[in-house]
Amino acid sequence: MADLIPVIRGELGGREYYIGKMTFQELASKVQFYTDLETNTELDTLLQRELTRRSEDMKTYLLKQPERFYGAIIVAAWGGRPAYVRVKMEDHPLLDDDFEFGLLKFDGRQEFFALDGQHRLRSIKDAIDVDGSLRTEEVSVVIVTHERTEEGNVKTRRLFHTLNRYARPTTTGENIALDEDNVVSICTRMLLKSGIAFLSPPYIEHKQKNLTKTQVDKFTSLAALYDFNKAVLDAIYPFDKDYLRFRPDASHVENVYSAISQFWIELRDRVEELRQVESQTKTAGQFREPEVLGNGHLLFRPIGLRIYGHVIAMALSENDAVPIECGEQIGPEICVAAMDRVAALPLTLGELPWRSTILRGGRIATGPWRLAMRLACYMLDVGQPDVKKLLEDYRSHLDDEEAALPAVLS
Repeated sequence: MADLIPVIRGELGGREYYIGKMTFQELASKVQFYTDLETNTELDTLLQRELTRRSEDMKTYLLKQPERFYGAIIVAAWGGRPAYVRVKMEDHPLLDDDFEFGLLKFDGRQEFFALDGQHRLRSIKDAIDVDGSLRTEEVSVVIVTHERTEEGNVKTRRLFHTLNRYARPTTTGENIALDEDNVVSICTRMLLKSGIAFLSPPYIEHKQKNLTKTQVDKFTSLAALYDFNKAVLDAIYPFDKDYLRFRPDASHVENVYSAISQFWIELRDRVEELRQVESQTKTAGQFREPEVLGNGHLLFRPIGLRIYGHVIAMALSENDAVPIECGEQIGPEICVAAMDRVAALPLTLGELPWRSTILRGGRIATGPWRLAMRLACYMLDVGQPDVKKLLEDYRSHLDDEEAALPAVLS
Protein backbone atom coordinates (compact mmCIF):
# COMPACT_ATOMS: atom_id res chain seq x y z
CA MET A 1 0.00 0.00 0.00
CA ALA A 2 1.30 3.46 -0.80
CA ASP A 3 2.55 5.57 2.11
CA LEU A 4 0.11 8.34 1.23
CA ILE A 5 -3.44 7.65 0.04
CA PRO A 6 -5.84 10.39 -1.08
CA VAL A 7 -9.05 9.88 0.90
CA ILE A 8 -12.33 11.43 1.96
CA ARG A 9 -12.85 11.30 5.70
CA GLY A 10 -16.17 10.42 7.33
CA GLU A 11 -17.60 9.41 10.69
CA LEU A 12 -20.38 7.00 11.58
CA GLY A 13 -21.33 5.35 14.84
CA GLY A 14 -18.41 6.93 16.68
CA ARG A 15 -15.91 5.46 14.23
CA GLU A 16 -13.78 7.34 11.72
CA TYR A 17 -13.45 5.92 8.25
CA TYR A 18 -11.67 6.91 5.06
CA ILE A 19 -12.75 6.34 1.46
CA GLY A 20 -10.03 5.83 -1.16
CA LYS A 21 -9.00 3.47 -3.93
CA MET A 22 -6.41 0.76 -4.49
CA THR A 23 -5.23 -1.25 -7.45
CA PHE A 24 -5.83 -4.98 -7.57
CA GLN A 25 -2.09 -5.46 -7.12
CA GLU A 26 -2.03 -3.32 -3.96
CA LEU A 27 -4.97 -5.21 -2.51
CA ALA A 28 -3.48 -8.60 -3.33
CA SER A 29 -0.08 -7.81 -1.86
CA LYS A 30 -1.05 -5.81 1.21
CA VAL A 31 -4.49 -6.91 2.41
CA GLN A 32 -5.03 -10.16 4.30
CA PHE A 33 -8.19 -12.09 5.13
CA TYR A 34 -9.89 -11.61 8.48
CA THR A 35 -9.49 -15.33 9.14
CA ASP A 36 -5.71 -14.97 8.86
CA LEU A 37 -5.82 -12.97 12.09
CA GLU A 38 -8.07 -15.31 14.07
CA THR A 39 -6.89 -18.05 16.41
CA ASN A 40 -9.74 -20.57 16.13
CA THR A 41 -8.24 -23.14 13.73
CA GLU A 42 -11.47 -25.11 13.28
CA LEU A 43 -13.45 -21.97 12.49
CA ASP A 44 -10.69 -20.71 10.18
CA THR A 45 -10.83 -23.93 8.16
CA LEU A 46 -14.60 -23.64 7.78
CA LEU A 47 -14.44 -20.00 6.71
CA GLN A 48 -11.57 -20.55 4.31
CA ARG A 49 -13.39 -23.45 2.65
CA GLU A 50 -16.43 -21.21 2.15
CA LEU A 51 -14.16 -18.45 0.83
CA THR A 52 -12.67 -20.72 -1.81
CA ARG A 53 -16.01 -22.17 -2.88
CA ARG A 54 -17.80 -18.87 -3.37
CA SER A 55 -14.90 -16.87 -4.80
CA GLU A 56 -14.21 -19.26 -7.69
CA ASP A 57 -17.24 -18.00 -9.60
CA MET A 58 -16.24 -14.41 -8.87
CA LYS A 59 -12.75 -15.04 -10.25
CA THR A 60 -14.30 -16.28 -13.50
CA TYR A 61 -16.42 -13.11 -13.57
CA LEU A 62 -13.31 -10.93 -13.34
CA LEU A 63 -11.54 -12.89 -16.05
CA LYS A 64 -14.40 -13.08 -18.53
CA GLN A 65 -16.62 -10.04 -17.99
CA PRO A 66 -15.12 -6.92 -19.63
CA GLU A 67 -17.69 -4.72 -17.84
CA ARG A 68 -16.65 -6.08 -14.43
CA PHE A 69 -17.28 -3.93 -11.39
CA TYR A 70 -16.96 -4.44 -7.64
CA GLY A 71 -18.36 -2.41 -4.78
CA ALA A 72 -16.11 -1.02 -2.06
CA ILE A 73 -14.07 -3.41 0.07
CA ILE A 74 -13.88 -2.51 3.76
CA VAL A 75 -10.30 -2.74 5.00
CA ALA A 76 -9.18 -2.51 8.62
CA ALA A 77 -5.77 -1.09 9.48
CA TRP A 78 -4.39 -3.37 12.20
CA GLY A 79 -1.63 -2.09 14.48
CA GLY A 80 -1.95 1.61 14.92
CA ARG A 81 -3.89 4.60 13.73
CA PRO A 82 -2.60 6.09 10.46
CA ALA A 83 -2.09 9.83 10.39
CA TYR A 84 -4.66 11.88 8.53
CA VAL A 85 -3.49 15.11 6.94
CA ARG A 86 -6.30 17.35 5.81
CA VAL A 87 -5.94 19.11 2.46
CA LYS A 88 -7.69 22.47 2.30
CA MET A 89 -9.96 23.06 -0.68
CA GLU A 90 -9.77 26.85 -0.70
CA ASP A 91 -9.28 27.00 -4.45
CA HIS A 92 -12.67 25.48 -5.22
CA PRO A 93 -15.68 27.73 -4.51
CA LEU A 94 -18.16 24.84 -4.30
CA LEU A 95 -16.39 23.12 -1.39
CA ASP A 96 -16.80 24.57 2.09
CA ASP A 97 -14.84 23.97 5.27
CA ASP A 98 -16.93 20.90 6.17
CA PHE A 99 -15.56 18.89 3.24
CA GLU A 100 -13.02 16.44 4.65
CA PHE A 101 -10.51 15.59 1.94
CA GLY A 102 -6.96 14.70 2.76
CA LEU A 103 -4.11 12.21 2.76
CA LEU A 104 -3.88 9.11 4.93
CA LYS A 105 -0.29 8.44 5.93
CA PHE A 106 0.91 5.03 7.06
CA ASP A 107 4.20 4.50 8.86
CA GLY A 108 4.69 0.90 7.75
CA ARG A 109 3.78 -0.72 11.07
CA GLN A 110 0.17 -1.47 10.13
CA GLU A 111 -1.21 -4.64 8.66
CA PHE A 112 -4.41 -4.64 6.64
CA PHE A 113 -7.24 -7.15 6.49
CA ALA A 114 -10.64 -7.26 4.79
CA LEU A 115 -13.60 -6.85 7.10
CA ASP A 116 -16.13 -6.98 4.28
CA GLY A 117 -15.50 -8.17 0.75
CA GLN A 118 -13.40 -11.22 1.54
CA HIS A 119 -14.79 -13.16 -1.42
CA ARG A 120 -14.02 -10.24 -3.72
CA LEU A 121 -10.50 -10.05 -2.29
CA ARG A 122 -9.96 -13.78 -2.78
CA SER A 123 -11.19 -13.57 -6.38
CA ILE A 124 -8.88 -10.60 -7.06
CA LYS A 125 -5.85 -12.42 -5.68
CA ASP A 126 -6.65 -15.49 -7.80
CA ALA A 127 -7.59 -13.57 -10.96
CA ILE A 128 -4.38 -11.53 -11.21
CA ASP A 129 -2.39 -14.76 -10.97
CA VAL A 130 -4.13 -15.86 -14.16
CA ASP A 131 -4.25 -12.55 -16.00
CA GLY A 132 -1.58 -10.03 -15.08
CA SER A 133 -3.31 -7.23 -16.99
CA LEU A 134 -5.86 -7.05 -14.19
CA ARG A 135 -3.24 -5.83 -11.71
CA THR A 136 -3.81 -2.18 -12.62
CA GLU A 137 -7.59 -2.33 -12.22
CA GLU A 138 -8.81 -0.15 -9.36
CA VAL A 139 -11.42 -0.73 -6.71
CA SER A 140 -12.72 1.57 -4.00
CA VAL A 141 -11.84 0.83 -0.39
CA VAL A 142 -13.22 2.00 2.92
CA ILE A 143 -10.47 2.03 5.54
CA VAL A 144 -11.22 1.80 9.25
CA THR A 145 -8.68 1.64 12.04
CA HIS A 146 -8.21 -1.22 14.46
CA GLU A 147 -6.43 -0.91 17.80
CA ARG A 148 -4.47 -3.87 19.22
CA THR A 149 -6.35 -3.80 22.51
CA GLU A 150 -9.08 -5.97 23.95
CA GLU A 151 -11.57 -3.16 23.45
CA GLY A 152 -10.36 -2.72 19.87
CA ASN A 153 -10.69 -6.47 19.22
CA VAL A 154 -14.26 -6.44 20.50
CA LYS A 155 -15.20 -3.44 18.36
CA THR A 156 -13.69 -4.97 15.23
CA ARG A 157 -15.29 -8.39 15.77
CA ARG A 158 -18.63 -6.66 16.28
CA LEU A 159 -18.16 -4.68 13.05
CA PHE A 160 -17.17 -7.81 11.10
CA HIS A 161 -20.22 -9.67 12.43
CA THR A 162 -22.57 -6.76 11.71
CA LEU A 163 -21.35 -6.27 8.15
CA ASN A 164 -21.79 -9.95 7.33
CA ARG A 165 -24.96 -10.57 9.31
CA TYR A 166 -27.04 -7.76 7.86
CA ALA A 167 -25.86 -7.96 4.25
CA ARG A 168 -29.04 -8.83 2.34
CA PRO A 169 -28.64 -11.01 -0.74
CA THR A 170 -30.72 -10.07 -3.74
CA THR A 171 -33.99 -11.95 -4.11
CA THR A 172 -34.75 -14.35 -6.95
CA GLY A 173 -37.08 -11.78 -8.48
CA GLU A 174 -34.42 -9.06 -8.28
CA ASN A 175 -31.85 -11.33 -9.91
CA ILE A 176 -34.18 -12.10 -12.82
CA ALA A 177 -35.17 -8.45 -13.19
CA LEU A 178 -31.60 -7.13 -13.17
CA ASP A 179 -29.41 -9.85 -14.70
CA GLU A 180 -28.07 -8.71 -18.08
CA ASP A 181 -25.94 -11.81 -18.69
CA ASN A 182 -28.18 -14.82 -17.98
CA VAL A 183 -30.00 -15.43 -21.27
CA VAL A 184 -32.97 -17.06 -19.49
CA SER A 185 -33.44 -13.98 -17.32
CA ILE A 186 -33.16 -11.74 -20.38
CA CYS A 187 -35.72 -13.78 -22.35
CA THR A 188 -38.04 -13.95 -19.34
CA ARG A 189 -38.09 -10.15 -19.21
CA MET A 190 -38.63 -10.02 -22.98
CA LEU A 191 -41.74 -12.17 -22.54
CA LEU A 192 -43.20 -9.49 -20.28
CA LYS A 193 -43.24 -7.21 -23.34
CA SER A 194 -44.19 -9.88 -25.87
CA GLY A 195 -47.85 -8.96 -26.23
CA ILE A 196 -49.00 -12.13 -24.45
CA ALA A 197 -51.35 -10.35 -22.09
CA PHE A 198 -51.25 -12.74 -19.12
CA LEU A 199 -47.42 -12.48 -19.12
CA SER A 200 -47.42 -8.68 -19.02
CA PRO A 201 -46.20 -6.97 -15.80
CA PRO A 202 -49.64 -6.46 -14.16
CA TYR A 203 -50.19 -10.23 -14.23
CA ILE A 204 -46.80 -11.17 -12.77
CA GLU A 205 -45.72 -11.01 -9.12
CA HIS A 206 -42.17 -9.65 -9.23
CA LYS A 207 -41.00 -9.86 -5.61
CA GLN A 208 -42.29 -13.04 -4.00
CA LYS A 209 -42.02 -16.58 -5.33
CA ASN A 210 -45.59 -17.42 -4.37
CA LEU A 211 -48.95 -15.68 -4.59
CA THR A 212 -51.44 -14.74 -1.91
CA LYS A 213 -55.19 -15.25 -2.08
CA THR A 214 -55.70 -11.52 -2.51
CA GLN A 215 -53.60 -11.38 -5.70
CA VAL A 216 -56.51 -12.42 -7.87
CA ASP A 217 -55.20 -10.63 -10.96
CA LYS A 218 -51.79 -12.30 -10.92
CA PHE A 219 -51.18 -15.25 -13.22
CA THR A 220 -47.90 -16.36 -11.65
CA SER A 221 -44.65 -15.09 -10.14
CA LEU A 222 -41.55 -13.97 -11.99
CA ALA A 223 -39.60 -16.73 -10.24
CA ALA A 224 -42.04 -19.42 -11.41
CA LEU A 225 -42.01 -18.02 -14.95
CA TYR A 226 -38.23 -18.19 -14.94
CA ASP A 227 -38.27 -21.77 -13.60
CA PHE A 228 -40.60 -22.86 -16.40
CA ASN A 229 -38.48 -21.12 -19.04
CA LYS A 230 -35.23 -22.47 -17.63
CA ALA A 231 -36.47 -26.08 -17.60
CA VAL A 232 -37.77 -25.93 -21.16
CA LEU A 233 -34.81 -24.05 -22.62
CA ASP A 234 -32.27 -26.21 -20.82
CA ALA A 235 -33.78 -29.26 -22.51
CA ILE A 236 -33.44 -27.62 -25.94
CA TYR A 237 -30.03 -26.06 -25.35
CA PRO A 238 -28.13 -27.83 -22.56
CA PHE A 239 -26.63 -24.63 -21.15
CA ASP A 240 -23.22 -24.93 -19.61
CA LYS A 241 -22.50 -22.84 -16.55
CA ASP A 242 -20.63 -20.07 -18.35
CA TYR A 243 -23.28 -19.65 -21.05
CA LEU A 244 -25.73 -18.43 -18.42
CA ARG A 245 -23.16 -16.20 -16.75
CA PHE A 246 -21.97 -14.23 -19.76
CA ARG A 247 -24.34 -12.59 -22.19
CA PRO A 248 -24.31 -14.36 -25.59
CA ASP A 249 -24.46 -12.65 -28.98
CA ALA A 250 -27.63 -10.74 -29.87
CA SER A 251 -28.56 -13.38 -32.44
CA HIS A 252 -28.39 -16.05 -29.74
CA VAL A 253 -30.64 -14.02 -27.47
CA GLU A 254 -33.19 -13.59 -30.24
CA ASN A 255 -33.16 -17.29 -31.09
CA VAL A 256 -33.51 -18.38 -27.47
CA TYR A 257 -36.34 -15.89 -27.00
CA SER A 258 -38.03 -17.14 -30.15
CA ALA A 259 -37.84 -20.70 -28.82
CA ILE A 260 -39.47 -19.98 -25.46
CA SER A 261 -42.06 -17.59 -26.90
CA GLN A 262 -43.20 -20.37 -29.25
CA PHE A 263 -44.01 -22.51 -26.22
CA TRP A 264 -46.00 -19.77 -24.55
CA ILE A 265 -47.98 -18.99 -27.70
CA GLU A 266 -48.69 -22.70 -28.16
CA LEU A 267 -49.69 -23.02 -24.50
CA ARG A 268 -52.08 -20.08 -24.81
CA ASP A 269 -53.65 -21.61 -27.90
CA ARG A 270 -54.16 -24.95 -26.14
CA VAL A 271 -55.36 -23.79 -22.69
CA GLU A 272 -58.77 -22.16 -22.65
CA GLU A 273 -58.31 -20.78 -19.13
CA LEU A 274 -55.27 -18.74 -20.20
CA ARG A 275 -57.27 -17.21 -23.03
CA GLN A 276 -60.08 -16.32 -20.63
CA VAL A 277 -57.63 -14.47 -18.41
CA GLU A 278 -56.15 -12.75 -21.44
CA SER A 279 -59.60 -11.61 -22.59
CA GLN A 280 -60.45 -10.63 -18.99
CA THR A 281 -63.46 -12.94 -19.01
CA LYS A 282 -62.19 -14.34 -15.71
CA THR A 283 -59.40 -13.51 -13.30
CA ALA A 284 -56.42 -15.76 -12.67
CA GLY A 285 -57.52 -16.01 -9.04
CA GLN A 286 -60.75 -17.72 -10.05
CA PHE A 287 -58.74 -20.58 -11.55
CA ARG A 288 -56.18 -20.65 -8.77
CA GLU A 289 -58.55 -20.34 -5.79
CA PRO A 290 -61.96 -21.77 -6.75
CA GLU A 291 -64.49 -22.58 -4.03
CA VAL A 292 -63.29 -26.18 -4.11
CA LEU A 293 -59.50 -26.23 -4.15
CA GLY A 294 -59.46 -29.50 -6.05
CA ASN A 295 -61.04 -27.70 -9.00
CA GLY A 296 -58.07 -25.35 -9.21
CA HIS A 297 -55.87 -25.21 -12.29
CA LEU A 298 -52.29 -26.49 -12.14
CA LEU A 299 -50.76 -23.75 -14.29
CA PHE A 300 -52.10 -20.95 -12.09
CA ARG A 301 -50.07 -22.24 -9.16
CA PRO A 302 -46.36 -21.23 -9.26
CA ILE A 303 -45.36 -24.72 -8.16
CA GLY A 304 -47.62 -26.21 -10.83
CA LEU A 305 -46.06 -24.09 -13.55
CA ARG A 306 -42.62 -25.23 -12.44
CA ILE A 307 -43.66 -28.90 -12.59
CA TYR A 308 -45.26 -28.48 -16.00
CA GLY A 309 -42.06 -26.94 -17.36
CA HIS A 310 -40.06 -29.93 -16.16
CA VAL A 311 -42.55 -32.37 -17.69
CA ILE A 312 -42.28 -30.57 -21.04
CA ALA A 313 -38.50 -30.76 -20.69
CA MET A 314 -38.72 -34.53 -20.27
CA ALA A 315 -40.89 -34.75 -23.37
CA LEU A 316 -38.35 -32.70 -25.29
CA SER A 317 -35.64 -35.15 -24.28
CA GLU A 318 -37.37 -37.79 -26.42
CA ASN A 319 -37.14 -35.62 -29.52
CA ASP A 320 -34.20 -36.54 -31.76
CA ALA A 321 -33.98 -32.90 -32.87
CA VAL A 322 -32.87 -31.78 -29.41
CA PRO A 323 -30.59 -30.94 -27.76
CA ILE A 324 -29.13 -28.51 -30.26
CA GLU A 325 -26.25 -26.08 -30.10
CA CYS A 326 -26.77 -23.14 -27.78
CA GLY A 327 -28.31 -20.14 -29.47
CA GLU A 328 -29.35 -21.90 -32.65
CA GLN A 329 -32.81 -21.29 -34.07
CA ILE A 330 -35.42 -24.01 -33.64
CA GLY A 331 -38.41 -24.77 -35.80
CA PRO A 332 -42.03 -24.81 -34.55
CA GLU A 333 -42.23 -28.58 -34.98
CA ILE A 334 -40.11 -29.08 -31.84
CA CYS A 335 -42.54 -27.08 -29.75
CA VAL A 336 -45.64 -28.71 -31.24
CA ALA A 337 -44.27 -32.23 -30.79
CA ALA A 338 -43.45 -31.61 -27.11
CA MET A 339 -46.84 -30.05 -26.38
CA ASP A 340 -48.62 -32.92 -28.16
CA ARG A 341 -46.68 -35.34 -26.00
CA VAL A 342 -47.95 -33.81 -22.73
CA ALA A 343 -51.45 -32.90 -23.95
CA ALA A 344 -53.12 -35.79 -22.09
CA LEU A 345 -51.82 -34.67 -18.70
CA PRO A 346 -54.66 -33.51 -16.38
CA LEU A 347 -54.38 -29.87 -15.33
CA THR A 348 -56.98 -29.97 -12.56
CA LEU A 349 -55.46 -30.17 -9.09
CA GLY A 350 -58.01 -32.68 -7.84
CA GLU A 351 -56.88 -35.27 -10.40
CA LEU A 352 -53.87 -37.57 -10.32
CA PRO A 353 -50.94 -37.08 -10.14
CA TRP A 354 -51.54 -33.81 -8.27
CA ARG A 355 -54.05 -35.20 -5.77
CA SER A 356 -52.26 -36.43 -2.65
CA THR A 357 -48.93 -34.95 -3.79
CA ILE A 358 -48.95 -31.16 -4.19
CA LEU A 359 -52.64 -31.07 -3.17
CA ARG A 360 -52.95 -32.84 0.13
CA GLY A 361 -55.19 -32.35 3.12
CA GLY A 362 -56.97 -29.45 1.47
CA ARG A 363 -53.74 -27.49 1.11
CA ILE A 364 -51.03 -26.91 -1.48
CA ALA A 365 -47.75 -28.57 -0.55
CA THR A 366 -44.64 -27.60 -2.49
CA GLY A 367 -42.34 -30.22 -0.96
CA PRO A 368 -43.47 -33.21 -3.08
CA TRP A 369 -43.18 -31.37 -6.40
CA ARG A 370 -40.46 -33.68 -7.71
CA LEU A 371 -42.54 -36.74 -6.85
CA ALA A 372 -45.54 -35.19 -8.63
CA MET A 373 -43.36 -34.48 -11.67
CA ARG A 374 -42.03 -38.04 -11.76
CA LEU A 375 -45.58 -39.41 -11.49
CA ALA A 376 -46.68 -37.17 -14.35
CA CYS A 377 -43.84 -38.45 -16.53
CA TYR A 378 -44.75 -42.03 -15.64
CA MET A 379 -48.40 -41.44 -16.57
CA LEU A 380 -47.30 -39.95 -19.90
CA ASP A 381 -44.66 -42.63 -20.40
CA VAL A 382 -41.93 -40.06 -20.98
CA GLY A 383 -38.42 -39.93 -19.61
CA GLN A 384 -38.04 -43.63 -18.76
CA PRO A 385 -38.65 -43.29 -15.01
CA ASP A 386 -37.38 -45.91 -12.57
CA VAL A 387 -40.77 -47.49 -11.88
CA LYS A 388 -39.64 -49.56 -8.88
CA LYS A 389 -38.11 -46.56 -7.12
CA LEU A 390 -41.07 -44.36 -8.05
CA LEU A 391 -43.54 -46.86 -6.53
CA GLU A 392 -41.42 -47.09 -3.39
CA ASP A 393 -41.31 -43.30 -3.01
CA TYR A 394 -45.02 -42.93 -3.76
CA ARG A 395 -46.02 -45.49 -1.14
CA SER A 396 -43.71 -43.88 1.40
CA HIS A 397 -45.21 -40.47 0.69
CA LEU A 398 -48.76 -41.79 1.11
CA ASP A 399 -47.75 -44.01 4.02
CA ASP A 400 -49.59 -46.82 2.26
CA GLU A 401 -47.71 -49.99 1.33
CA GLU A 402 -50.61 -51.15 -0.86
CA ALA A 403 -50.86 -48.02 -3.00
CA ALA A 404 -50.56 -48.45 -6.75
CA LEU A 405 -49.16 -46.00 -9.25
CA PRO A 406 -51.66 -43.97 -11.28
CA ALA A 407 -52.71 -45.48 -14.57
CA VAL A 408 -50.66 -44.69 -17.64
CA LEU A 409 -52.57 -42.32 -19.90
CA SER A 410 -53.54 -43.69 -23.29
